[in-house]
Amino acid sequence: MSEIGAPLDLGPPPPIFIPPVGPVAGAPPPSPAASSGASASPPASAAPPPAPAAAPPAAPPPAPAASPATSSPATVPTTSAPRSYTVRSGDTLGAIASRNGTTVGQIMEANPQIKNPNAISVGQQIRIPGKGGGAGASQPSAQPPPAQTKPAEQPAEPTATQPAGSLIFPLWNKPSASWKDGPRYFGCPRSGGRRKHGGVDLYAPFGAKIRAIADGEIIRAPYPFYDGTNALEVYHPGVGVVRYGEISSSKRVPARAGQKVKVGEHIAYVGLLDSLQMSMIHFELFGEQARGQSLSGGGPFRRNPALKDPTPLIDKLYKLTFG
Repeated sequence: MSEIGAPLDLGPPPPIFIPPVGPVAGAPPPSPAASSGASASPPASAAPPPAPAAAPPAAPPPAPAASPATSSPATVPTTSAPRSYTVRSGDTLGAIASRNGTTVGQIMEANPQIKNPNAISVGQQIRIPGKGGGAGASQPSAQPPPAQTKPAEQPAEPTATQPAGSLIFPLWNKPSASWKDGPRYFGCPRSGGRRKHGGVDLYAPFGAKIRAIADGEIIRAPYPFYDGTNALEVYHPGVGVVRYGEISSSKRVPARAGQKVKVGEHIAYVGLLDSLQMSMIHFELFGEQARGQSLSGGGPFRRNPALKDPTPLIDKLYKLTFG
């Protein structure tokens, strides 16, 4: 028996039993245990787990179906049928076209018998194309109309020779319409009646040659006049001052102030009015006192007071030249 109060020697504590931990669901299997008595440390170099296989590339989406080629806008057939029209006194193709919502070119296309747009006569029957085109034509609904091109200038072939006298008609060919009626005569109302026509109009093909009606002197070289055309002023002693108006601005004969001209001399070309697409000479006559003065002025004609009616002179020139 030991002494009371002496410490008890209980020896080493018994080992504590720790039950093994079960595998965790989804965990990788444990590494194989090392040999008895060795620690279960992981191998010095463990191979990395294999990389997951790359997913196969997604198949490209199917190409969209090819859309049909864009075509030009559909044409809208003209529904308005052409109609017949009887030419009246004072009519021009330009005026007829304007009143009927068409153009001179479309009227010419619908009337192949008309060779010269300036050569229509009172009582003549012409076909007026329907809205938007010629007879039976169709017109694009969205495309702009083609740019209008200026007809080529073609001088007319001379048909009359210079007479023996000292005067001659300003054109080699007869004009295609009378200068005594329609909108061509001297004094015809203009601008809704606010003024009067200060000359006579001699219809002729665009680019036809113009000649001096008598010996004279150029007192003003070509200058801008009306609707894309020019004018030339010539003093003819014994006749007066003549303004050759609505001559071509694109094709010219060299001319300068003070230049002398002879009767029958080629001095200009017939011009083309841009808005009306018509060609002519606008012939004005003034007394000799207008030489060196402006030909513009007041009154119903908006002209110099020396303005004269050129109709008797044109009648005389026509008779002398063409008989």
